[in-house]
Parts: sequence; C-alpha cells; structure tokens
Amino acid sequence: MAAGEGFRGREISGAAPLSLNALALAMIVVRFTFSGSGPRPGTAARRHFPRSVAKSGAFVHPQICRLERLSWRARVVYCGGMKLLHGLVGGVVLGAVAGLPRAEGAEPVWNIRDKPLERVSVVAHRGAGDLAPENTMEALELSWSMGCIPELDVRTTKDGHLMMFHDKNFARIMPHAPPEMKKKRLEDLTYAEAKQLDVGAFRGPQFAGQRIVSLAEICAALKKDRRRAAYIDVKNVDFAKMARETAGVHEQIVLATGSEADCAAWKAVAPRSEAFLWVGTWGDTNDVNVEKRFARLREINFAHIDRLQVHCHFNTNNNRMVPSDDFIRRAGVEVRARGIEFQTMPWNVPQLEAAYTRLLDLGTEGFGTDRPDVALRALRAYYRNGPPDWNVRDHIPRARFTVQAHRGAGDLAPEGSKEAFELGWKLGCIPEADLRETRDGVIVSFHDNNFARILPNAPEELKKKGVADLTFAEVKELDVGSFRNQQFAGQRVISLAEMVGILKAHPERSLYIDIKKVDFHKLAAATAEVHPQLILASTKYDEIKLWREVAPKSRTLHWM
Repeated sequence: MAAGEGFRGREISGAAPLSLNALALAMIVVRFTFSGSGPRPGTAARRHFPRSVAKSGAFVHPQICRLERLSWRARVVYCGGMKLLHGLVGGVVLGAVAGLPRAEGAEPVWNIRDKPLERVSVVAHRGAGDLAPENTMEALELSWSMGCIPELDVRTTKDGHLMMFHDKNFARIMPHAPPEMKKKRLEDLTYAEAKQLDVGAFRGPQFAGQRIVSLAEICAALKKDRRRAAYIDVKNVDFAKMARETAGVHEQIVLATGSEADCAAWKAVAPRSEAFLWVGTWGDTNDVNVEKRFARLREINFAHIDRLQVHCHFNTNNNRMVPSDDFIRRAGVEVRARGIEFQTMPWNVPQLEAAYTRLLDLGTEGFGTDRPDVALRALRAYYRNGPPDWNVRDHIPRARFTVQAHRGAGDLAPEGSKEAFELGWKLGCIPEADLRETRDGVIVSFHDNNFARILPNAPEELKKKGVADLTFAEVKELDVGSFRNQQFAGQRVISLAEMVGILKAHPERSLYIDIKKVDFHKLAAATAEVHPQLILASTKYDEIKLWREVAPKSRTLHWM
C-alpha cells in the first residue's frame, strides 16, 4: 500500500453522504464554556513521552503521555449543558450514520497521521546511529538537536560508575589499540581509565578525541532541558543503583531491554519511568519465533511494558521482510489496543526511505534507527502526502469518545452536587469536580472562591465567605441548588468521601478532579482505593508532576 492509501479510497459499508458526515461532526464540535476559570481549548501537554514520545523541542512529560494517548482518539472535553447534550446526540448520530461497519471493540482504520508529527518517536540507535561515534555526548547532542530520542547502552566500570558503552570489549571501537587492550571490557577499567579512551577516532579523524559519556553526564543534560528524553539499554547494571543515579529524571528515562523480566524489575524501583521491550528477529527466516515470543508476552498480559519495538530485517533482492507484513500489521493492532506504543526498527536498509514508508503503512507508531536523518525525511514526507479526507468515523470508536461533564453535569444540574455527578455518570460522561477543603479539613466539590454566585439571596457576610471559612457540617447545610431553579432546591455539596464511595461501588466510572485548594498528599491518601479511576486536570505542570508522584496509578490531563 502506498503512502496515503491508509484512508483514501476505502469505502465503509453503510456510510452516510459527506453532507451527513459533516452534520454529525458539526454536532460534536469541541467547545469550552467557562465562568471565571475552567478548561479552555487545548490538548493534553504528554503518554506517550516517552506512552508517544515527543522529542527535543516538543518533548512532553512522559507520565502525561499516558493520558495523551487518549487525546489522539479524540479526547473531547465538553463544558456546558445543552452543548453536552448536543455532543451526546452527535455521538449517537455519528454511530448511526457510520453504519457500524466493524465489530464492536475492533480497532478503527488506524494511521499514524492521526498523531501529531512532533509526538512520533524516532529513537536514534546508540546515540545518533551512523551519524556520529556511538554513546558519546556529541552523539546525544546531535540526536536531540534533530528532534530525536537517543538510545544508549549502560555498563558498570570496575569502580562502580555507570557509563555508556555497547560492546563486550574494545576491539571494534579501538582497532589500533594493543591486543591486550582490545580484549578488555569496560568492566575491567576504572572511571578515570575509561574517560581517557578515544572512542571517536575509529570513525574518522574528524571525530578524534570523543569520550565515553557517563550516566551522570546524561542526567545533567536531561535536567537542563526537561523536553529531552533518553532510552537506556541495560547491558551490565544494578537496577537499584541506576534508579538512584537517575532520581530526578525518571520521567525522561526509558529503560530499553530485550527482557520482559528487566521491564518488571525496573518498574519496581522506578515506577515513574517507562520500560521499552525490543523484540529481535536475527537469523529468522519466517514468523515462527516472533509469534512464539508474542504468545509468551500474552501469557503475562504484556505486563510492565510501555513501549514495544519489533526489529524488521529486509531482503533487498526480493523485497521480503522478516517478520512479514501481515505480522507487523497484526502486532500493531494488538499492541496499540493494550495502550502500548508500537515501534519498528528496520535493519539492512537504514538508508532507504521506502522501508520506513512501508512500516508506516503497516501501522508503526515510531522507529528505532541507525539513520535518524532518513527516518525523519520519510516521516515528514508521509505526513505531507496524507489524505485530505480524514473522517472521524474511521478512526475513533464510539466507546473511546470522552465527554467531560463540567462541574458535575454542566448546565443540566446545579454544580458540585451529588445529583449532578450521578446525572453526569448516567449520561455516560466523566464528571469533573473542583476540590477544596473546609475549615475542619474535609474535602468537598465546590468551584468558586466564595458563595456570592451560588447563594445570591444569602446575607452579605455569608456571600463573602468561602468553603475554607466553614466547617463541613456548615457547608452541608447550604442549599446549592435553589439558585438554578426551585426544582433543584435542597441539593447539597458533595464530599470527596461520597464520590470515592460511588467510584468504589462502580469501578467502570471515572472522575476528573480539578484542585482548587487541597493538600496533594492528603488527597492521594483519601482516594488511594480509586486512583486508577481518577484523572487530575490542571493547567500547571508542577501540579501534574506532583500528582504523579503521590498517585502514580492515576491519570492526568493538562488543559490550556
């Protein structure tokens, strides 16, 4: 399939005419309505980092990427009552006019162009691939300057320092060294001795004097620019030691390994970091071995794996690839369905753009490569040549549409009341709660700084007060429904404890939480049993980062 054919020319049985498609899409146009503060149009700030890893210049926080994966599937944040109803009706019309051409739960027609170009992972093998001497700071800086993510190999020196070096000995990197030196390993040298080695000259005189880079140097470079990321392929290292040395940049580090056991071990000591599993196919002539490997991964439910890369070997004589095109296509569908980023790495043909285009057509989400320059050219050309007739029905299953009900149920019910949240869930939405603490430390859902808008007929003194000025018992006495209409009279502010109780009783439900004034550690402890059902919504990166530290099983949404 040529680039661009992923969507173009595909007929969907039962599809509606374009005018009806446009009508359906118009009914779900994303709008944000807000009074005072509230979500404004925008996307999450990142997932895939590294669950889509954005690269230097556009790198987004890796933990945010976990939720960001959802945003390419049309994370629709819908604020406002009748607008919310229109969105739901639009979703129904959307499904109806689509003619339901595929089985429920099946992946829609997928194409990488649905994902912003800057969030596609291009991982430069051993630093910068063939463009610079491997595992040097110069290679890293080149990779980052290109917008790629460098991959490096870590070993431990004789005196316990973690340094980047791939080979088991120095024979290839130092071809003119004495035979005794060629036989040595990095593990046989001290840090000071390793730093004296010229690991650039073997590539050419223009690279002479380049040195092995240490993990400490990499961490320092990452801290200087939080948009950067790095894959670390473990050769000989203690995970606990590596976790300690990379503290502060775990969210920018992705462990790379060929062992699923390594993925589990790393996640145990660095839960905020990500784990990347590569699946090699060296010497294979068919799909038998890689099929067996995937069968073993299914047995463990692909546990602890955030990204997976299949190595693809090309035969330029007959245009054959191992694994087969069919396997790559099926693997991509399966891996993406599990929320794991699916990458491929072409071998034997790193300089051929056609190889990268072929893998893009088959459903890869990113590349490992020895020629990041070629991969980037192919990727950019693929996006330029994309079809103009993108259709939401082909790419977003109805079940993955997210409708966020602002402050409970938007304009359909008084905000922050139990009735509003129950209505939001009943409509199939995810309610959003604004959290504050009462004077006696109870967390409740209430948006405004004071009661003036919600209690227009209250005494002036009470209007000036806020939740923090009253006890929970006093807050519970307030009628927060009458200001909307007498039919809502008597509705009360809902507490966090009540919301947690509802979530525990209904594990299929989720809740957005917008922090107005709450201690994060206290909030995390109070919601510990329902963290996977919570999505922190914030405009502040520091808040998102702190929440990921105290509630790593929760999700996050960055709104702008």
